[in-house]
Amino acid sequence: MKRRIAAFLLVAAAVLGASAFLSAKSTPRKDPYGYFEYRRNAMRSSFPDVVLLTQDNKQKRFYDDLIKDKIVVIQFMFANCDGLCPRTTPNLARVQRELSKRAPGKVTFISITVDPKRDTPQALKQYASHFDVQRGWYFLTGKQEDVDLVRRKMGVYDPEDQKVEHMNVLTIGNEAQGKWLAMESLAKPDDITRTVLRVLGVPKAEWQ
Repeated sequence: MKRRIAAFLLVAAAVLGASAFLSAKSTPRKDPYGYFEYRRNAMRSSFPDVVLLTQDNKQKRFYDDLIKDKIVVIQFMFANCDGLCPRTTPNLARVQRELSKRAPGKVTFISITVDPKRDTPQALKQYASHFDVQRGWYFLTGKQEDVDLVRRKMGVYDPEDQKVEHMNVLTIGNEAQGKWLAMESLAKPDDITRTVLRVLGVPKAEWQ
């Protein structure tokens, strides 16, 4: 457990300080709830507008179509993963179902494969079918260099590290308001749901 938490904190720190775009004025700060918050301009510059493919084989620009002005929950995964992925995706599916009741149509879920050579749109569609995901959840693949660029810009890419610790980290954001958080993808669904509602701007009294 301690090792997993330490790995999470290291990855979260990498997300926060991933590249040179973080200036002194946009230095992230730790929020009162123990997660990590970063400023709008810093995160906006970290999202490349590369073209990726959804599980329905439709082209989407990563920033303009999927991130801009949206509330998003971003996860990294791959279809053949036999470790974290089979646990994190159903965990998020429970979160999506709860949010569909509390904030219908307001949250976009994004799962990006780290193995785009094998994870074709068809493979991702089959993978998603196992978890009863609802509309508004995109499983994305594309050119290896484009996927790697997204991972580098978000601070979850290390070509020398073959482990997948970054798959235990969610990025949750309200792009329009510049609210961005990171938390464990295996956190309790209720905790993730409350975090998303907070980012969404729902009053604390309505989280329960």
